[in-house]
Amino acid sequence: MKIAGIVVYSLPEHLDAVQARLEHMPGVEVHGMSEKGKLIVTVEHDEHFEISDSINEISSMEGVLNASMVYQHSENIPSEQEATL
Repeated sequence: MKIAGIVVYSLPEHLDAVQARLEHMPGVEVHGMSEKGKLIVTVEHDEHFEISDSINEISSMEGVLNASMVYQHSENIPSEQEATL
């Protein structure tokens, strides 16, 4: 499992559209935002996906000025434990 905390900076006039796009991405959750255009986001993936791919996708969204990773954690969960989670 991999998880990352990301700060996304959006143009304020695109904030709602960016939030909607983020919430439709697999493994992405928006935890908060400011009216000035800053969103606090987490990205969670299993070992088959790369966090960097999600950050690149977020960075290239219309209305996004920047996406910066501020935290990352990864761990290997044995497959039998993963099935019970």
